[in-house]
Amino acid sequence: MTDARVFAGVRLLGPPEADGEYIALNDHETVHLHEYTRIYAVPGLYEHVVQELLRCTSPQMAAAGFLRAAEALGLEPGALTVLDVGSGTGLVGELVRRGGVARVVGVDALPAAREAALRDRPGVYADYVIGDFQRDDDTLREALRPHAPGGLVSAGAFGGTHATPRALTNALALLPPGAPVAFTLDERWMDESDPDGFGVAVAKAVAEGSLEVLERSRFQHRVTTTGEPIFYELIVGRTRA
Repeated sequence: MTDARVFAGVRLLGPPEADGEYIALNDHETVHLHEYTRIYAVPGLYEHVVQELLRCTSPQMAAAGFLRAAEALGLEPGALTVLDVGSGTGLVGELVRRGGVARVVGVDALPAAREAALRDRPGVYADYVIGDFQRDDDTLREALRPHAPGGLVSAGAFGGTHATPRALTNALALLPPGAPVAFTLDERWMDESDPDGFGVAVAKAVAEGSLEVLERSRFQHRVTTTGEPIFYELIVGRTRA
């Protein structure tokens, strides 16, 4: 929890219809909520805005879901190396480490995220790789393969302005059969009538046998800058051959 006095001038601004949600950092500077490079540059600012003011619960939901999956599969967290996809400033990695996971490897497309995580949460990650699972080349996979990841956790990294279903498919493909996984997805992207949405991608993975869903639940991810709830789904499962 950050000291509220440090960010006394930070205010949430209502979302203009055209281009989304904004934050006033002070009387002189306003930034878009997804202007991550600027927000990550200030220690603790992302957590203050997203976890505290917007009451985001995805990190806690994803981490707890992953640990439940490992337990259900009879796996010892202390023996696992886990990929944290869309690691950001490292909260999810910190939470699964607290839950007993031995090693966490962070992955994010933004160098600023890596800098913030290593600055604010030193020692949480065994490695933190900059890369994008949306790419179909082998660069990221080759960087991660030596870590022999045995599980995956991700909070809020897929959907909307973030990673596509292709990124989810590529990330899951890196895991061995029987690996525990937990990730959160905006429910607006789970409509199975949308051929480009995550609902179709998850259904296809299940139908093809590459993913077994152990849990699927709806929860309030956060609120908007004007206080309306945003709902996500938590998918907990395991990979299959």
